[in-house]
Order: sequence, then C-alpha cells, then structure tokens
Amino acid sequence: MTWERAEDAAKPVLKCPLCGGTQFDQQQGRMDSRWGLTSHKLVLKICKNYDLMLPFSTGRGIFNFD
Repeated sequence: MTWERAEDAAKPVLKCPLCGGTQFDQQQGRMDSRWGLTSHKLVLKICKNYDLMLPFSTGRGIFNFD
C-alpha cells in the first residue's frame, strides 16, 4: 500500500447522525452575531436522505459584507 492510499483510507467520513448516510449537498452560508458586528462564514452540509443541515465554521470576519 502506498502512502497516498494509506492517507486516503485514514480520512474520516462524514456521516449523518440520523440515518448514517454519507451523501450530502454542500452550500455556503453566513450567520450574523446578535448585534450584527461579527459575521460567521459557514459551510452547510445537507443530508440527502433527511435534509438535516450540519453547519461547519470556515472563519469569521468583522464588518465583512461580501
């Protein structure tokens, strides 16, 4: 087994906590703080079976309105 294959085999697989499915749609999102001074950038993984949305943070920005 090569190092590349070993690294691929060791990567964790995202699974839906409700159905155990591994197929997800991906979208980007943003959530503002309570007062709107800070925004949190998110990657949203949406289970194709149950439409459960799993949010993952990609960082935050102050007054980032893009």
